[in-house]
Amino acid sequence: MTYRVIQWTTGTVAREAVAGILGHADLELVGAWAHSEHKDGRDVGELCGLGPLGVAATRDKDALLATPADCVCFTVGRNWVEDPSETFGDLLRILRSGKNVVNLWWPTLVYPKAQDDDLYKELEQACLDGGSSIVTVGMDPGYGTAGLALSALALAREVSSVHMYQFMNNAYWEGEGITKFFGFGQRDAARSPILAPGVTTRYHATTLHLLADAIGVTIEEIVEDHTVIYADEAFDVASGHIPAGTIAGVRYRVKGVVGGVPKVVVEHVEKLRENDFAELGFSGDGYRAVVEGLPGITLDLKISSPAGYAGDPVAVASAMSVVNAVPRVCAAEPGVLSLLDLPPFPSRNPSAPRL
Repeated sequence: MTYRVIQWTTGTVAREAVAGILGHADLELVGAWAHSEHKDGRDVGELCGLGPLGVAATRDKDALLATPADCVCFTVGRNWVEDPSETFGDLLRILRSGKNVVNLWWPTLVYPKAQDDDLYKELEQACLDGGSSIVTVGMDPGYGTAGLALSALALAREVSSVHMYQFMNNAYWEGEGITKFFGFGQRDAARSPILAPGVTTRYHATTLHLLADAIGVTIEEIVEDHTVIYADEAFDVASGHIPAGTIAGVRYRVKGVVGGVPKVVVEHVEKLRENDFAELGFSGDGYRAVVEGLPGITLDLKISSPAGYAGDPVAVASAMSVVNAVPRVCAAEPGVLSLLDLPPFPSRNPSAPRL
């Protein structure tokens, strides 16, 4: 069966999603939404560096939602940090239109049933109204942390704790946004938005609850902590200059506590130099899941690209975590889904085009 897919936005990760949709044996690209006026009416393939595809991007949401389609690949950027309300409204509107959604936007949605507010109820009602389903994946929150940990848990008999890691060298990210987000180049950790009290909890709480539900425990408290390292000498990265004595690396942890003990933990290691945090024994970018128990299990997931590929393999992995899920989500009963609900969704991309 072929599923018709609308791509929602045409940015960096979205371009990788378009390439994945084109190469997927069961998917067909039938439309795309673009935010920018200068992209309106232009061919999606040309916007994504793939050559003409005969599919035009549009800013007209009404016309796009009137297009016959089975699923929307929703890859909006980080506007949830400031105000997610408008974009969340778009999600509800898409679901009510009868179109399923695979989503990379807003980490909270990776397991929204853990929310105490009306967020989950609104999503679930929109799905029931439209006869549609939604799943949120990505790398973290998503497959890199929760998915890898769930794979490790398949081998465990006793579980004392589950610890999930993301390791990321941010030296190659362009634009000052990534520098400001982690506080790189600042002298005061209080200038780092990600380290403001409560931010990492909002980012990762639903991942912790997803894993807690998976192993059958109830989180009683979520605790944050972090450490930072400072540059011993000045250096430059793609996003700018890092003066000596300023933040060059951030390591933060978000812990789900059960019975006074951290039971499920998400940890991020964000750096600008490869040799920083060498004590953790993880080189390059990727993810780690550690299950303490019987047996003890450690799974490392490395993200790389073939020789000659100039793109970002993490962006490819993020995009494909939702593109490959499209057939499973379309086949599911209406409702809000998570990684706990879907069978594995392997790639069906024998020859996807490269950007």
